[in-house]
Amino acid sequence: MDIASRADVTVGGFTDHHTHLLKTAAGALYPWEGTTVREFHERVWRDGSTPMDIGEPALEGSEDVIASRLHEGLAMAASTGLVEITEMGMRDWGYLDALTRLTKDGQALPVRVRLYLASGLATEAGIAELAARRADTSPWIRLEGIKFYADGWLGPRTCAMCGNFDDTGASGLLFADAGTLARRIEPLANADWRIATHAIGDLGVQTVLDAYELVWGRDAGAIATARPRIEHASLLSADLIDRIAGLGVWPCIQPSFPVTDAAQIAPALGSDRAKTAYPWDRLVASGAPLLLGTDFPIEVLDPLVSLARLISGRSDRPGFATPLTAPEHSRLALDHALSLYCDESAGRTRLSADPRAAAGAADLDQIQVLGTEPVPF
Repeated sequence: MDIASRADVTVGGFTDHHTHLLKTAAGALYPWEGTTVREFHERVWRDGSTPMDIGEPALEGSEDVIASRLHEGLAMAASTGLVEITEMGMRDWGYLDALTRLTKDGQALPVRVRLYLASGLATEAGIAELAARRADTSPWIRLEGIKFYADGWLGPRTCAMCGNFDDTGASGLLFADAGTLARRIEPLANADWRIATHAIGDLGVQTVLDAYELVWGRDAGAIATARPRIEHASLLSADLIDRIAGLGVWPCIQPSFPVTDAAQIAPALGSDRAKTAYPWDRLVASGAPLLLGTDFPIEVLDPLVSLARLISGRSDRPGFATPLTAPEHSRLALDHALSLYCDESAGRTRLSADPRAAAGAADLDQIQVLGTEPVPF
């Protein structure tokens, strides 16, 4: 049966747990613009800092102009079927001020917004200001956590590896060791901020897990209760997967990474380590709690494209076809993928057909978004 001919359906609202949508909508520059990501990472590493501790130029435009830009970006997110986005690594209070302006007098946002502050902004503000800011948000905004940064990226070969990359002979960059991360995280964790740390390479992930154990006194129950996150967790050995699951740490994975990085894996890792890249099936089998995020604008925001890539390794929706397909170990069963993407507590998304009836990416690529109904926190 042609899925496009079936009756429309409402599902739990699509959520994206890792975006840079507000930054993109505001027109803010990324810190590597004018250079390369690798050169930026190397400079930050030489300076003894991390990418989440680098400031950005002040937002341009009046508060009304910035608010209008953010509203336009959130409306674009809603048009893709999203009812909630999480902004990871906010570096300027101007974003929160503009969002608050948009929700004055009880006005709703097109999607509800979770915010994670960059570690540099959080350190500069201090615990008292952070608490005051968190207490003063609207029902459409949740100031939830703090984002740290442990290593670089796979593409420029700056993520921190336990062994060398096959094609460069180098092992990437570690921006902070476990002790340094733990000392910075602990006061924020004690103040009930949820912690998220960027880690892509296996040494990066190992370092973050070591730091979390130091912060919570190696108490797995306390760690599980605090629900700290690892952003990306891209390159994972079996031992790291077991540690993540045993500690109750939440990896936030990106369904498009195994697709767009498909040509990078063999040159970077060789055949012996290729299966350590994006092993989503093994993460699920381990019982580790997972979140899904796109890392927009690094990857496409559209949740139906991400969903097709997660279950079939690719999407051929017009404008989003790719030459390569993600490997089997980077795919999940449709029901499980939907359970990660859809959250009824966040709202509802109306679609032209039921994604649960899809036989694969070809069916999902035919589904259209008909509307959304986000709800406040």
